[in-house]
Amino acid sequence: MWLKKSFPINNTGKLIRLCLVVGTLLVLGTGAVWATDLFRSISDNLRTYNKVVKNLLAEYVDDIDSEELITASIEGMLKNLDPYTVFIREEDQTSVDMLTQGKYGGVGIRLGVRDGILTVISPMEGTPAQRAGVRPGDKIVKIDSVSTSDYNTEEAARRIRGKPGTAVTLTFTRVGEPEPFAVNIVREEIKVHDMPFQGVVEGQGYIRLTRFSRDTAKEFRMAVRELLNEGINGLVIDLRDNPGGLLRDAVVMVDALVGTGMTIVETRGRTRKAMRKHMATSEPVLPQDIPIVVLVNGGSASASEIVAGALQDLDRAVIIGTPTFGKGLVQSIFPLGKNTSIKMTTAKYYIPSGRLIQKEDYLHNGVLTDGLDKHDSLFVTRNGREVKGGGGIVPDIEVPTEPLPPLTRRLWAQSLFFSFAAEYQNNYDLTPPIRITPEMEAAFKDYFSQSDLEVMFPGEKRLREFETGLEEIDTFAGQVDLSELQDYYLQRHATAFEDEIEHIRKGLRLELSAMEGGLAARILSGLVDDKAFLKAREILADGIAYQELLQPADDTVMSD
Repeated sequence: MWLKKSFPINNTGKLIRLCLVVGTLLVLGTGAVWATDLFRSISDNLRTYNKVVKNLLAEYVDDIDSEELITASIEGMLKNLDPYTVFIREEDQTSVDMLTQGKYGGVGIRLGVRDGILTVISPMEGTPAQRAGVRPGDKIVKIDSVSTSDYNTEEAARRIRGKPGTAVTLTFTRVGEPEPFAVNIVREEIKVHDMPFQGVVEGQGYIRLTRFSRDTAKEFRMAVRELLNEGINGLVIDLRDNPGGLLRDAVVMVDALVGTGMTIVETRGRTRKAMRKHMATSEPVLPQDIPIVVLVNGGSASASEIVAGALQDLDRAVIIGTPTFGKGLVQSIFPLGKNTSIKMTTAKYYIPSGRLIQKEDYLHNGVLTDGLDKHDSLFVTRNGREVKGGGGIVPDIEVPTEPLPPLTRRLWAQSLFFSFAAEYQNNYDLTPPIRITPEMEAAFKDYFSQSDLEVMFPGEKRLREFETGLEEIDTFAGQVDLSELQDYYLQRHATAFEDEIEHIRKGLRLELSAMEGGLAARILSGLVDDKAFLKAREILADGIAYQELLQPADDTVMSD
């Protein structure tokens, strides 16, 4: 409903023109040659639209917020295209600026919601929040004088961010503090860091990337040089759960790893500027004899898939993990007015083998996938290995993600590992690397036993529903013996903690490491028993196995 406020009719012209600009941009702004009859049809429809808006604002029974009306009509026009073509409102523009500029005005806090309360996940290194003494686990109950009880993380982040040099007052509650306390923090320019961790693990380099924004490729090249100075003999690039970002940074990153003159990615669209082939133009930063493994999963998308796919097609890296998301589309951002823009799909990208990795066309018309049958679309890598188009990047070695058992899954869902770690940190000194002791395990068991945690084991919900159904039928009440099943589930609940102790130790280790050393410490702690990472290390350490993976199935690499 658009019932906020009434706009005079003579003030709506600007808003209507905004919508007309969007329509013209979609139809004409790309420079495509349109048939005269189609152009006439579009013009007639836009005039009709103009009349509809004027009549609504003049005659509708209730007052209409004209800005919301126009915005809704724009969004309605775009929703039947693809999920990535969207209208960007003023309040969402900051996220776009963070991606394209690599910085924003703020205090440097990673936010989350825990137990329904806005919570500090961690202060960023070297930021105003860290200098002000903000801790992981602190609850933010007010931003300036406004309660955060109804805020999600996006709304809270918008209100905390602002122009560098201005101040924001955050009111916190903290374990061990009897009363809420306010902290006045002056905003600064916060640089976006997409590389939360780089390091060397037993001679092998490791780099985690969480996104591709303005300076990602530059930071990656610097990180590779630093790792080379430490004498690495292999490199693991972790792109798991990396949703993508800027195309140019993905290209520059691959450019640092492959030989000059190689094709990295090609974009194809309806306009001349969308038709572009990106080639490697620089000498590689990493010597070509140093092996690479790229880790991916279903959360690896877009720019991540360009990097993984190009390195796979050029036989420059072994890909390990689970199949990627499958987004083979490129978006461009077109400003429309003050702090509004449209993000529009303008091209598809094709990696070096010529394949498009866009997942199966949700429109079911073959447009976004070029009609490819994902089961039959075979391509070959530089060495002649067969790879498939459509459906994302399929790893050379699949390492399935192990599902969490019932108790551990609920402990994560209710943030009990996090809240326990925050409380534990306030009472005890932690020294990295974190080692979970029997005393910690006992303290945690006592801690979550006091919560309202409800755990259901496979089949238990149906048993309870069956019991309830029997109670409603007088004929069967007390006549069906379910004692064996009931005893089975009682036993499962009684031994769940001991049965899942390895998963529980890992949860404690991850969150306590994050409390003590931040995101980097959490990542390093997680590598200890990360099956995909351990497989990567194994492959990098075995030169023959690595080379065999990069050869066609019927070829064999011979050793001297």
